[in-house]
Amino acid sequence: MDYDKTNMAAVYDSGREYRPETLRQWLDLFSAHVPKENVSRIVDLGCGTGRYSNPLADHFEADVIGIDPSEKMLGEARKKSAHRGVVFKQASGETLPVEENSTDLVVMSMVFHHLREPRSTASECHRVLREGGCVCLRNSTVDAIESFSYLKFFPSVRSIIQEQLPTRDRVSSTFEEAGFHTIAHEIVEHRNSANWADFAEKISGRADSFLARIPDDEFDAGIAALRDYAGSVDLARPVVQDIDFFVFQR
Repeated sequence: MDYDKTNMAAVYDSGREYRPETLRQWLDLFSAHVPKENVSRIVDLGCGTGRYSNPLADHFEADVIGIDPSEKMLGEARKKSAHRGVVFKQASGETLPVEENSTDLVVMSMVFHHLREPRSTASECHRVLREGGCVCLRNSTVDAIESFSYLKFFPSVRSIIQEQLPTRDRVSSTFEEAGFHTIAHEIVEHRNSANWADFAEKISGRADSFLARIPDDEFDAGIAALRDYAGSVDLARPVVQDIDFFVFQR
């Protein structure tokens, strides 16, 4: 999806908002596998609106280069960035504007399925990382399709997800063929929303690239059904989804 041809950048943060404890969960997971003392420079690849860029800089006490092909998304990122250790650059994953052997950590959050050339991107990550440097990658996979909470409300999304999302094996093989070693893989229960009512409101902004592809009438009907459902379930029940987390080492 070309985000610059959509209004996605304007609604992305509100539609994909994290609670502070959820962001902390992911940052702690990154540093559990890549010690903070080993990291002085990070590439936030596919940084989008920069939701991870500043937190990564603070968490690792490191410089961060946020890279994304969408100028609209980067425009949103620059609005919020006041961290002197963070810079943003427009580029694709296949041609990173970063020197070779200069980086300790590449973070990729929900990016893999958007890559035009995953193998070239993995090779670029290998090029810019120092020996022993790592890629921390979090992404939905088709293996976890049944954990998508909104599937029953938007039936045609299933075929889009099956077409667009990678398998776990494909993610691993892409980086291993580029010279990486897989040092960790786990399935993380990610908390999308505190309850279904909150989830319905977030989804209504259509900040999800899969939902952006379905017909408007199906989306409207699905939102109405989702809101009805949200009104019938326990408000204390969170909405969760399984996210695959990989660590690849150079």
